[in-house]
Amino acid sequence: MVKLVSALAAKNADLKTIAGGVSSVELMKRVAAGVLENCGYGEGRSLIVSGKGGNGGDGYALYLLMKEKGLPVDLVDFGETKHEGAAALRNLCGNVKRFDETLDFSIYQTIFDCIFGIGLGRAPQGEALSAIKKINASGARVVSVDIPSGLTADGGIALGEAVNATVTISVQNLKLGQFLNDGLDLVGDVGALDVGIVDAEADAFLIEEKDVIGLFPPLKRNLHKGMMGRLSVIAGSESYSGAAVLAELGAAAFALGDGLVKLCVPDVILYPVMNKITECTLLSCPSKEGRIAFDEQVLEKAISGANAVLFGNGIDVSDDGRATLRYLIKNTNVPLVLDADGLNMLSEEPELLSLRTAPTVLTPHPREMSRLMGLPTEEILSDPVSYAKEFAARYGVIVALKGASTVVSDGKTAVISTAGSSGMAKGGSGDLLAGAVAALIAGGRDAFFATYGAAFVLGLAGESAAEEKGEYSCLPTDTHRHLAAVVKYLSNKAK
Repeated sequence: MVKLVSALAAKNADLKTIAGGVSSVELMKRVAAGVLENCGYGEGRSLIVSGKGGNGGDGYALYLLMKEKGLPVDLVDFGETKHEGAAALRNLCGNVKRFDETLDFSIYQTIFDCIFGIGLGRAPQGEALSAIKKINASGARVVSVDIPSGLTADGGIALGEAVNATVTISVQNLKLGQFLNDGLDLVGDVGALDVGIVDAEADAFLIEEKDVIGLFPPLKRNLHKGMMGRLSVIAGSESYSGAAVLAELGAAAFALGDGLVKLCVPDVILYPVMNKITECTLLSCPSKEGRIAFDEQVLEKAISGANAVLFGNGIDVSDDGRATLRYLIKNTNVPLVLDADGLNMLSEEPELLSLRTAPTVLTPHPREMSRLMGLPTEEILSDPVSYAKEFAARYGVIVALKGASTVVSDGKTAVISTAGSSGMAKGGSGDLLAGAVAALIAGGRDAFFATYGAAFVLGLAGESAAEEKGEYSCLPTDTHRHLAAVVKYLSNKAK
């Protein structure tokens, strides 16, 4: 896994480095040297746009270095800076040209974005906003130093207009926001530059392929279906029968290796679901007004013998659904995965989670997470890693916060999976993830490993589906069809 840091962790590491005797000017010079060496600089004239903070100091140091090497380069900024190190370097640059609206950015082959660093807290305004717009309209190759200006370092949120970089060269460590939300679209090719800053504390880790190889170790020949994992899925309602089907599919049913899958649905949708399902067993549950009716004996039968239980997909919100949720939380002695309306009902009394003794996994999207935490969705998106970690720690659960990337935390560690495609932004993809998580847990994997592994594996399958059908037209069922090939690929790697 690759370490990712927050803005606060990066700033603290900077301060420790400076306190240890390395000046901010020296650090800026190291950044400049590394950027020039690694940016893929080509022929033609370049422009450096420096802001008023430390990131602008990196730009001044880069300008001085490029001039020393005889490279054709221009520099513009927004006036004097209060940053001591940046001010010292600015003075060495001579008469720095002040940005104005008449400047033609289209004449440059490469533009270095050094306007804002990782401390940005509000939307760009005035001259800085105009410069960002000019950079994006220039047609030049854009190199952002540390992070594209206008993008938040922790949440990857574009605060209004943000630089659309071709390359982002992150100082010392990769940042959280480079792999979340808008960051995925704005950073371009991204890498970290070692400039000798002291080791920063990790806030999360980026999942790589090698981190999930262990999901599918070689199998022995002497096996039977009961040894491969038993999963019970309690899902569906008259309004959402498709969710039950997708939950079973994502249970990756047999594609992810489970030996037995029991799909438990309200009797009003039994026959429609029966026509779609072939491999799993079905349990008819009583219904009331098209939704599952609470029946303790039936629920006991539903979870009997299961190695993991999934609840909530398409279940709809009702008093009987709430009673069913309470029963499962209290009486399911194996890992329990909650999704969709299971989470919406849980948000009414999240303290129920304190009754759990076995692992519990929640798979919310940002709006569901906002209900669980009683916070605006925008607040959750502003720092998804911190909020996923906080909720997981508070209730002793595992959270898989879905989005353009999936953030998974057990309250101590957070990992991010960026696998996936825009084609997965369709109803049903979340059901697939919940089912995949439950399937891997039922197969005997550690719950945390299974959760982030499912996000990564499903993302790879979604990428393959998009390659086949295109991002506009691929469906969740297409993602499911590609699961087997991903599992085969990873299991062969494990051998």
